[in-house]
Amino acid sequence: MASTEQSCVHPPSTLRQDFEEKRRLTWVGTLGPVAPLRVTPRARVHAYAAIVLVLKGESHVRHAGDLVLRAGDVHLIPPGDAHGHEHSDAQGLGLGFYPEALSANAEEREARLGPLLRVRAGCHPVLRPTSVQRRRLLRWMRLMEEEQTRNERGNEEASLSLLRLVLIELERMASPEALTEPASVGLSRRALTYIETHCLEPLSLAKVAKELGRSAPHVAGVVRQETGRTVGEWILECRMAEARSRLRHTDERVDIVADRVGYADVTHFIRLFRRVHGVTPAAWRRRMAPGVR
Repeated sequence: MASTEQSCVHPPSTLRQDFEEKRRLTWVGTLGPVAPLRVTPRARVHAYAAIVLVLKGESHVRHAGDLVLRAGDVHLIPPGDAHGHEHSDAQGLGLGFYPEALSANAEEREARLGPLLRVRAGCHPVLRPTSVQRRRLLRWMRLMEEEQTRNERGNEEASLSLLRLVLIELERMASPEALTEPASVGLSRRALTYIETHCLEPLSLAKVAKELGRSAPHVAGVVRQETGRTVGEWILECRMAEARSRLRHTDERVDIVADRVGYADVTHFIRLFRRVHGVTPAAWRRRMAPGVR
């Protein structure tokens, strides 16, 4: 039988899996070297935001162009941005979080996501902090890493408070110059930004394309090529994120949550939620209740 001390610590592999499956809102962990690739690296795209602090070594990355990351650099990856390693001997500390972690209010989330949204708008995705800024950022991230391994009362609230400190620290860093990037990358990013802003309204590929001034097939092709997901899948992802936030932070009935996130038919909403999360909204809410894991 495991000791009491051992039972209060979450294994790192379980933490990462829980985060990837959206049972946790944040994750912090060590990132290691990546061996040189013989073929063009396959781009990665995820629905969460990522912040990587390079601790030592050098990393060659593709993200809105070719980047070289060195010790002390901070790499910002907004949700939906395609990126991939070519090779790396670097070690770093990675932080991932779902935007819904920041606030139940969409406007507050957008305000706190400032540094990452500026990258989405075309700013350079690498920040080069001062030594003082770097030490503070490392301190907040290490404390988050420590908090996530504990099964203690209030550890999730502590992690979210530390996340806010991380984002404040990023805001303090000098704003980088904007990148000149291919039109296709810009179009995909603009499409995701529009979807995130309007996902709770009646929304379709045709409406997104009209707002961007492009044809629906063109927008569909660019978004699919750049992110690996369709416009419809991104609309669903954004609506499910809002649904999770409401299920977690309010006591609204499931049919009200469904209506709030754009589904007049609660049965259809429950079916979609179960397809994405593996359980019904009511079951997910029970599982996310304080003290339940």
